[in-house]
Amino acid sequence: MAEFWEAVHIRGQQTDAVWFTHAPAKLVGTTTQAMHAADVGQILTDVDARDVQEDVWNDAEKAVDLSFKLIHNIGVRAPAIFDETLEDDDPLNDDLDDIFREDPDTQHGAMKRARKVISFWNRMNAKRAAMTPPLPPVLVGEKAVADLQTALASHPGLMQTAENELTVFNGKKKALQTTARGVDRINKRWHRLWKNDFDEDSPERSALSQVDTEEGTNPPTAMEVNTLTQSGVSVAIVYVAGGGRSATSLVVVWQVVGVDADFGHARPVILAGQTVGPFTAGQTVNFKTRASNSAVTTPVESAVKTIMLS
Repeated sequence: MAEFWEAVHIRGQQTDAVWFTHAPAKLVGTTTQAMHAADVGQILTDVDARDVQEDVWNDAEKAVDLSFKLIHNIGVRAPAIFDETLEDDDPLNDDLDDIFREDPDTQHGAMKRARKVISFWNRMNAKRAAMTPPLPPVLVGEKAVADLQTALASHPGLMQTAENELTVFNGKKKALQTTARGVDRINKRWHRLWKNDFDEDSPERSALSQVDTEEGTNPPTAMEVNTLTQSGVSVAIVYVAGGGRSATSLVVVWQVVGVDADFGHARPVILAGQTVGPFTAGQTVNFKTRASNSAVTTPVESAVKTIMLS
């Protein structure tokens, strides 16, 4: 499903193209065309910052999950191993019953159970070491009591890190929303101003047909790739002007032949053209675009263009 910023970004690019071509000195309130163009560009910067931070937050969450799985896994397996290891008349059996009463399937229960397991495990290992002949420490698979101690000690810090990264992620989302809403307001104010400031048969007024609005939803048109040019180990893309009309999501996708099974790489389209990469010399890369909105269930795709990098 397309995000709000995508339609705003596309309309912003269309608005800037008409604004710059026909009356670049015209103001919308105190906003200049250059200021608006900078804000439109800032949308993609904010999207990148949000997406990067989302990955950081997800990695922090994964670290918490892995830590909890380790604590939970040992917390479940260790008491069962202790139970089979102890003799029936060993006094430690009374404390083992206390461990089994703790629920290992909640954060609180797993942590409490792990603390009791560590205490019991250390006492059991000490008792085994004092035997004649001494017995080795008990292991749970390849895990020793020190592994559980380390996991339990680091878990609160991992949880705090995940919360910190979530806070930063929410800030990045808010920054993107703020930028997109600001661009959306100027897009709409500019359209109303432009429509009323120029005669109906003027070139300026006719150029409004290049700007998509939310008045009705037609299926999007394809955004065709015009040229692909090698730039170092990257590829410069130029699009056919006028494509992608009515799209609320417009992305360029690519496939490295012999490496990618499908078109698994994507970037938002920049109507004025853009450079993507880097690739590797000798690779052949296929490119196409996908345009979508609420009127279609399958994106409208352009023809595939191919380039071989030397």
